[in-house]
Amino acid sequence: MKKFFLILFIFVATFFITGCDKEKPVIAFSKTPFTKETLYNTTNEFKVGERIYFAVYNPKQFKTRLLKLQVFKKENEKSEFWGYEYLYNRTLELKNKTTFSDYVVINNTGFYIFQIFDFTDFKQPVAIGMVKVEQN
Repeated sequence: MKKFFLILFIFVATFFITGCDKEKPVIAFSKTPFTKETLYNTTNEFKVGERIYFAVYNPKQFKTRLLKLQVFKKENEKSEFWGYEYLYNRTLELKNKTTFSDYVVINNTGFYIFQIFDFTDFKQPVAIGMVKVEQN
């Protein structure tokens, strides 16, 4: 009986300590368009001029049918507090309130940060992702 309570305690403690939140929006990147077959073929490393497909998924619904995408370039040798260059800004219109997929093309090497905002709140991004673009 002690083993049962010990295993139960470990399971419950693990559940609360790990902090996995499956209700948060996510952004995923891929070299191919997202379909049911290619959904798990994600990567964060791309070549210059290659299409970077991204998909945003929110298990809850977004508040509006509009999202804002911002892309920043991070300079390699700079601190995390400076060395960012504003690259791209676009308003995205959702067909349904839980998912969106599109692509961008980046023609310079570096690290790029993608931020997705709900159109009602531009202070706190709902999803953040980072990709690395390398020379061919």
